[in-house]
Amino acid sequence: MEIILAKYYKKLVFLGAFVLTSLVFLFATLYLSGTFVKVVDEKNHAIGVERMINLSNEMVKDYDIIFQHTNKLAAYIESHPNDSLKQMEDFVKTVLMPRDLTSFFNRKNTDFVYAYVIAPEDVISVTYPISKTNSPDIAFFNDPNSEYYLKLAKNNPGDVVVQGPLISPRNHQVLVYNRQAVYVNGKYWGYVGLCADFYKFLECVRLNVEDELFVYGIRSSIFKGTSDFIWGDNKLFKRKSVNTRQKSLFFGKQRWDLALKVKEGNLASKYFQLFYAVMFSLYIITLVVVMFFVKTAFSLTSVRTYDVLTGTINHDVFTQVVNKHLSEKNKEFGIIIVELVHFKQVNNIFGYTTGDELLIEITKRLHSVIGYNDKICRLGAEFFIFLDNIKSAVDVEKICSDIKSEMGTTVYANNYAVKQAVILGYSNSIEDGRELKVLLHRANEVLDTNHDKFYKNSEDEQ
Repeated sequence: MEIILAKYYKKLVFLGAFVLTSLVFLFATLYLSGTFVKVVDEKNHAIGVERMINLSNEMVKDYDIIFQHTNKLAAYIESHPNDSLKQMEDFVKTVLMPRDLTSFFNRKNTDFVYAYVIAPEDVISVTYPISKTNSPDIAFFNDPNSEYYLKLAKNNPGDVVVQGPLISPRNHQVLVYNRQAVYVNGKYWGYVGLCADFYKFLECVRLNVEDELFVYGIRSSIFKGTSDFIWGDNKLFKRKSVNTRQKSLFFGKQRWDLALKVKEGNLASKYFQLFYAVMFSLYIITLVVVMFFVKTAFSLTSVRTYDVLTGTINHDVFTQVVNKHLSEKNKEFGIIIVELVHFKQVNNIFGYTTGDELLIEITKRLHSVIGYNDKICRLGAEFFIFLDNIKSAVDVEKICSDIKSEMGTTVYANNYAVKQAVILGYSNSIEDGRELKVLLHRANEVLDTNHDKFYKNSEDEQ
């Protein structure tokens, strides 16, 4: 396990730095996005409240025109109860329709009012426009389902009683019926009515089912109805959220529930896209910086730990590694010292570049001889080799023989052919003990002996 970790240590550190940086940014993004959601919700709440206030005020203000027209028509009847039906029709035609409504409903249409009715003794006698005289929608003023509202109007003199919105079963129009009882000299005369087109009223307040920012809904109760009238998104009335607003609007005694919801993925999506783009950019920048620092740290560590030229471990690390392994009682170890003969002359004759390349090539040859777990340390022109887990003293001697064989061939460095001689010294824990100091001392003794033999042989050859 230790060997595997040592082999993949650098990769594991880079992977750990990547994972840690990613996790930090993930949690930071989740935390900040939660905070950001709160900010967006507060923003949505603010614009939802503002829109609800403005819209509800506009609807109440605009619907008040219906009340004013109904009141004007009722006031005219009260002051002219004996006028002919023709005169009453002319009043509606000349006073109510062209002047007030044209000046008010000047956005998209001028036919907000579906029809005016005048019903002396509850019999509809005047309908304007005349084209609506025989319309079943007008007849609904006296429908049995409207008796409650007519009675309510009679019991509340001076009030306009609102019924609706209601969906016409004949043409699927949505109409709102407005009634006001007329009393002349304290005696009930009849009623006047104004039938308004609900959809055109919404056009006047510029309200659609949805717009760029909001989704809307309106709910109104129906007396003795099987269900409420709902326009727009009915889900707004089933569940509430932080982005949903509801408000009850009263038109006379009729209540309309107005609801709106800030659209999801509109304002918030723009902010979130920018937020995630910024966070991703910061993540990439941070990741690059972290990897750079990890790489720099490895470079600095490598300089302190390894020989920059040959990649071998330095003396302090070599000592620590050897002492650690020597404490393992179930293994045996060996030490080999390789001395390069006359290496200084190589630097003097061929130059230091050639000497450096020669050291690199010798290191490669030594690695080709020793095992994967064995360690090499270079001090000047000497190499110290630690052999891990030998079986006998013969294993050390065999490695020494292989080194001599490898170094017996010519080394090519910087376009020079160099015949580099080496002298070896060695020891092992089987015969020489398990203390590094003792092993090095024994290896140096063997080195000195071989050193003397080498120079004596050289003199004999000369």
